[in-house]
Amino acid sequence: MGMSFGSSCAICRGVPFLLEDLQLVKPSVLFAVPTLYKKIYDGVQNKMKSGNYIQDTLLKNAIQIGNDNARFHRGERGTLSYMEQIKFSVLDRLVLSKIRDRFGGNLRYGCVAGAACPTEVLKFMDAIEIPILEGYGLTETSPIIALNSPGKRSIGSVGLPLEDVKVYIINKDGNVVPPGEEGEICCVGPNVMRGYHNNQEATEEVITIAPDGKSKMCVNGSRIKVYTYNYIR
Repeated sequence: MGMSFGSSCAICRGVPFLLEDLQLVKPSVLFAVPTLYKKIYDGVQNKMKSGNYIQDTLLKNAIQIGNDNARFHRGERGTLSYMEQIKFSVLDRLVLSKIRDRFGGNLRYGCVAGAACPTEVLKFMDAIEIPILEGYGLTETSPIIALNSPGKRSIGSVGLPLEDVKVYIINKDGNVVPPGEEGEICCVGPNVMRGYHNNQEATEEVITIAPDGKSKMCVNGSRIKVYTYNYIR
């Protein structure tokens, strides 16, 4: 999809070269596991305890006002006051922009999957104005099932299923469970694989028939409790 829009793609050479590669490529969108974002978060938290009073105070105030600004954009509080806007503008230029520069300076969005990303890390990334879009999927589903989007995003949720993708939460008898009950995450859609190459037995373990009686459904063993059919939490 990226190439169809004329974008280029870079693959990191490995964890030891991560920060160097970010400076080299200066990406606008970053796909990574939670460990990367937590590494930056932990580095900033450690800097807050450096013992340099001025540096620590500036950093703490910058993260705090950045968080207030992010909460406004998420609709969790009212607009910043005039003095708060000035404070944000100054500390963004002096402090927050320097943190963004560690990602190359051009990053507009980050995407995360592979494991649950801690809420405090996601809110920190919001505070430095790099929203993280959580998603969920499997190799067998090519690989995305659900994903937050810039215009429809909820921290702590992996978002809505992709277009033409249907998610079922199934019990051990193969029936859809009602809200409040736990079940297995299953997926139907054009993203579901045909099967494992030359391994029909393994294919039959993960591919079954959907509740509609005709669609091919992928099961993965992950279990969740159903809170809503709009978001997988």
